[in-house]
Amino acid sequence: MTIFLYKKKHRFKLHKILFYLFILFALFILILFFKYPSKFQKLFPYFHTYKIESSSILSDDTLINEIKNVNKLIPLEIELSETLTIDNTYFNLDILKKSKKITFFANCSYAIDFSTLSNSNFEINTTTKEISITIPQIDIFSIDIDESKTIYYDTEVGFLRFGDLKLSSEELSSIYKNLNNLFTEKMNNPDFYEQAILNAENSLKSLLLNLTGENYNITLKVD
Repeated sequence: MTIFLYKKKHRFKLHKILFYLFILFALFILILFFKYPSKFQKLFPYFHTYKIESSSILSDDTLINEIKNVNKLIPLEIELSETLTIDNTYFNLDILKKSKKITFFANCSYAIDFSTLSNSNFEINTTTKEISITIPQIDIFSIDIDESKTIYYDTEVGFLRFGDLKLSSEELSSIYKNLNNLFTEKMNNPDFYEQAILNAENSLKSLLLNLTGENYNITLKVD
């Protein structure tokens, strides 16, 4: 009788351990399925076919909504610099020269607002995994001048000029307004826009890969 109870108790512990192991394995599968879909499909090829079928079931509307839910995407952030020469020379004579160079730095970014797009802006081919999106002109999102990085060079003076070239608050205000226009001109460089487009395409590609487990080829066309 004692031996029988011991075996029964031992068998109960074994079942309990197996139950917990099954729960841990199930949790591992769920985490792999939702967080790392591509790895999941490699480990379990049967589910790869199912995933392709489910991605087609997602429908065009679902894919479009996922992209539109990105709202405002910041595809490119860059630091730009601009050097200005403040000239207070009298009569354009070297002996009466007084000037100073100042280099300003700005953190600049671009934005694409996907929330304003309609379904007509999208062309989706789920068979070839290609999505073409027509977007409006990329916006200049921000120009933030980093005053902590501003470089003030020594004042250059002619033979008959003395002292440092000091700027009034009104002059500084005027310079900052002019800087905004100068940085905007620099940001209109086509190379920056091309890089912003490329970064946006890669971001959307990663988004859809996490959503569907499939590699979509994304093409953005500016209207």
